[in-house]
Amino acid sequence: MKWRYAVIVLVVLLAAAVRVAVGVPHASVPSLTLTGQVDIAMGPDGKLLVLVDEATAHQPGDGLVEHAFRLQGADSLAYSGHATVVYIRGRLIVQMSETTGWVFSVAGRVLPPPDPGFSAYTINGIAHSWGEAIHMSPAALFSTFAAAACSKTTTSSPSGGVILASEGDPGCKNCQAGGPGVSGCSINCGGGSSCESDCDADSFACCNCPAGCGCCSNQEGGGGHH
Repeated sequence: MKWRYAVIVLVVLLAAAVRVAVGVPHASVPSLTLTGQVDIAMGPDGKLLVLVDEATAHQPGDGLVEHAFRLQGADSLAYSGHATVVYIRGRLIVQMSETTGWVFSVAGRVLPPPDPGFSAYTINGIAHSWGEAIHMSPAALFSTFAAAACSKTTTSSPSGGVILASEGDPGCKNCQAGGPGVSGCSINCGGGSSCESDCDADSFACCNCPAGCGCCSNQEGGGGHH
């Protein structure tokens, strides 16, 4: 009888472990919630920048960016002020008040409907960076992205800054993580700098160091993202 009881207990424990591992749908579980100064502006490469200077009870804002999100295929929007940013797999929410906010969802994802009163936008992908590589003022980080964009021999496209791989961007040809057929990737570049990307079905995720993550178009052999 004892061994039968032990088997029953083991089965129950395994079932509980599976339940915990599966849990609720990933899309409904916030993986990151940030509050502080938020600056939103269209970047020089055609991607919408969401820059967060996080403030907590133990660490007030310091005027420097802790988290940077780059949204591919997003509308041109602008905001500067206090807000809460929630990042969920396939979605970024910027909440300015209890009743106003912007919800950016990656195309093709099955996600809960946005809160009433929030403006909803469909995008092609989300790239998220954090750590020393982006820990600077919003203006300095914008200039860094601008310099990177100007180093390429092409201009931004209507699809949100996509650059064809045939035009010379090596970032989509030599992915250290991700690559064709992969919708998401992440990479730790050391020194506290990391990044991740989450892309729609028309593109693939590509992550490289130093802290360069984004979505590359599946069309014409791939597209740039840095």
